[in-house]
Amino acid sequence: MRRSGWIAVPVLLVCCVAPPVAHAQTHTGVDDLGQCLIRSTTPADRKVLAQWAFATMALDPDVAPLAAITPAQRDAINRKTGGVVTTLLADSCRVQAQQALANGGTAAVETAFEAWGRWAVTGLVSQPQVMQGMGGLLQYIDIGKLMGLMPLQGLPPAGSGR
Repeated sequence: MRRSGWIAVPVLLVCCVAPPVAHAQTHTGVDDLGQCLIRSTTPADRKVLAQWAFATMALDPDVAPLAAITPAQRDAINRKTGGVVTTLLADSCRVQAQQALANGGTAAVETAFEAWGRWAVTGLVSQPQVMQGMGGLLQYIDIGKLMGLMPLQGLPPAGSGR
C-alpha cells in the first residue's frame, strides 16, 4: 500500500530520532497526537500545508505540465512546511508526540499525520472557489447511467442477478 505524501517529511524527521518499534493498528496516544496537530495548526500553517501539498503533487509527471513551480518556490515552501512540522512536533504537541512514539513508534506518528493531512485537505476543498471548480465536473457525468446503480423501491440494482 502506498503511503500518503502528507506524512513523508514528519515521518522522516521522527525516524531520525526514534528507532522503529513493532506495533499494533491502534496506539495509545495516536488520537491525542492527531487532535493536537489539528488543534495547534493555525490558519497560516494550514495555508503553508496546502501550498506544500499542491507543490508536491505538481511533481507527478501527469500533473507537472499543469503547474509552474520554480525550484526556488519549492525550496521556500519546503522550508516553511518544515518549520510548521518542527514547531508542531517539538513544541505544540511535544508531550503527545512523545506518548505516541513511546506507545507505537514512528508508525503512530505517521498515523497521526495522516489524520492531520486528511483534515487539512478537507479544509482546502471546502473553499468556495474549489467547490465551484469541482462542480464543473458534474456537467460531464452521465447521471442517467449512474441512476441504474441505485435500487428502485426496494428492488436490487439492475444487473445484480437477483
